[in-house]
Amino acid sequence: MPQTTTLFPASRELFRLIRAIADSREAEGKIRDVEIGRLVGFESARTSRWKHGQIAVVDAARLLALSQAFDVDISILSQVAAGYLSAAEAMRILGNEDKLIRFLAEQVVLPTDYQVMSITGGGGTMCRVIRRSAGHYHRRTKRLSSDVRDTEEDEPCILLADNDRSAIEVFRNLTGPDTGITGVVSQSSTAALVVAGRLRPRLIIFDLFLGGVDGFSAVRSMTSDEGTQASEVVATSLSLTPEIIRTALGSGATEVLQRPLRSRILSRLISRVRQQP
Repeated sequence: MPQTTTLFPASRELFRLIRAIADSREAEGKIRDVEIGRLVGFESARTSRWKHGQIAVVDAARLLALSQAFDVDISILSQVAAGYLSAAEAMRILGNEDKLIRFLAEQVVLPTDYQVMSITGGGGTMCRVIRRSAGHYHRRTKRLSSDVRDTEEDEPCILLADNDRSAIEVFRNLTGPDTGITGVVSQSSTAALVVAGRLRPRLIIFDLFLGGVDGFSAVRSMTSDEGTQASEVVATSLSLTPEIIRTALGSGATEVLQRPLRSRILSRLISRVRQQP
């Protein structure tokens, strides 16, 4: 049977956004469409697909490459690709720091009640996100003075990309309020890439076969991208063959663990982050 390719709903709009960003930052002549395609790893034979908006969901890992190449937050790119933002709307957000920080804060998903996280922009705008209860968030934006900006710190963040309910429940009990660790859960590999690009987690625990994107490519992207390369990525898999272990480690994972993740393993990983300076 022929393989069905699932495209991003608004992949053409994503190209329009990147084209607009490239034009707005043009310094020494116009960047050709084919060059934009190559920047995100498409070989020359496939750049026409990229230009005409035929970007497959399995290529979602390339959003990190786009984010790095054009210095655009991956949350913006993913929202445009999914059809939630038009290219014009995204450009308006990118052109106003207050709007940008507010938008990014709205993309934060905290799994535990009473968790707090702040997002600070380069110009000194900060939005503090507080989860009151499921579906109820308080977001307050303010301007920071330089002395406050220097001392403002968040708890270290750990991202768990897994859909095993027992592992998620254990993870939630080990992170959150009063633990010194902010835990964020993603049950989609595509969403995990977005969260990793936005929150810069100290540790990413990533199921290689969660679906949506190629897990090895995703690990390679997260460990090489400028925004997330400081993160440690621990890969997980239900099956641990020598080939899976070798490929995961070769993609940049520091460790490969068997799923489902037990409380002892999660406790060890979380304690390791807590002990880091």
